[in-house]
Order: sequence, then structure tokens, then C-alpha cells
Amino acid sequence: MSLKALLGKSEPAPFKGTGKVERTIAHDHSGRVYFQATYWPAKFCDTACQLKAFPGESIKIVGRQGLTLLVSLTSQA
Repeated sequence: MSLKALLGKSEPAPFKGTGKVERTIAHDHSGRVYFQATYWPAKFCDTACQLKAFPGESIKIVGRQGLTLLVSLTSQA
């Protein structure tokens, strides 16, 4: 029996929910969000998105790419 089978399946915490923008996120540059009690680099999941998310706005977390969270505006969700 493998060690993984003995310890059980370990899954990372899901990266979905709502965060708060700390640094502006735009189509041409990443920003920063507060999510799950820590700060994360973030960018829009839709690379064609021409909108901006400003500090203090709520943002929807839809996934993760490396250490960068993929987000969309909550009004678009």
C-alpha cells in the first residue's frame, strides 16, 4: 500500500469565493487582492476584459494559476 493511500487524499483548499481588491487590477497588469486571510497577486481570468477593479471593490475568485488568483468582477458573475 502506498503512503498516499495510507494518509488519504490531500486536496488543496479551493480557490473560489469573494475577495477584496487591494491594488487596481486591469487588463494590461496584475493587481492584488485580499482573500482567505492573506494577500495574493491577481489578474482577470478573461484576458479580453477591458474593465478595471479598484481598491475596496469585491471581486470573484474563480481559480488560480501558480500563485496568481484568477478573478472576475462580481457584477459579471
